[in-house]
Amino acid sequence: MKSKRQQKLYDHYKTVFGEEPIFSLKLKKYVLPTDMKPITTLVFKPTDEMPFWKLCTIGASDYLMPERDIGFGRKANRRNEYMMLISPDVDIRNPSDDEDAPTDWLSDTIDMGIDGKYCGTVLLLPEIFKTPKIVKCYVSEHKYISIFQVMPITRELLSKKLRKKVGGIYWLMEQF
Repeated sequence: MKSKRQQKLYDHYKTVFGEEPIFSLKLKKYVLPTDMKPITTLVFKPTDEMPFWKLCTIGASDYLMPERDIGFGRKANRRNEYMMLISPDVDIRNPSDDEDAPTDWLSDTIDMGIDGKYCGTVLLLPEIFKTPKIVKCYVSEHKYISIFQVMPITRELLSKKLRKKVGGIYWLMEQF
C-alpha cells in the first residue's frame, strides 16, 4: 500500500508523462539498511513527445535532506525525488531478467557503482521538458517535493568544472 505522498508522486509522474510506467522495481536491498523504507523506481518508456526512457524514484523524499540556506532568508526544500533520462537506444529491461540491467543505474548512483567510470553525480533541474511542472509535486497546498534529474559525472568533467569555479556551473549543464 502506498502512502498518500507516494500516491501523489505516482499520479504526478503519470500526469506529466501521460502514461503508466511499464514496470517498477524496489531499490536493491543491500543499498539500504533493513530498517529503512524502500525506494521504488518507476520506468516510463520513450514516446514521440519525450523520446527517452524515464526512470523516476518514489520514496527518496521519505529521507529528509540537510537543511540549507538558498539566499534571501529562504531554505531549500528538504524532500527530493530523482529521475534519470536515458537514450531510447538503450535496451531497458526488468532487472529480474538481467542482473546488470540499465534500470539499476539510478540506484547505483547512490553508491557510485556505475562501472567505476563515474566519480559522482550532478543534480539538475530537468530542463528538457516543455513545462516546468515536472519539478514540483505538490502534496498539500503549501508543501511540495522537488524532483531533480540525476546525471553521473566523470572525474575529468568534474575537474574541468572545479577549475572554472562558480562560473563553471552553467558550463557544466551546457556540456550535457
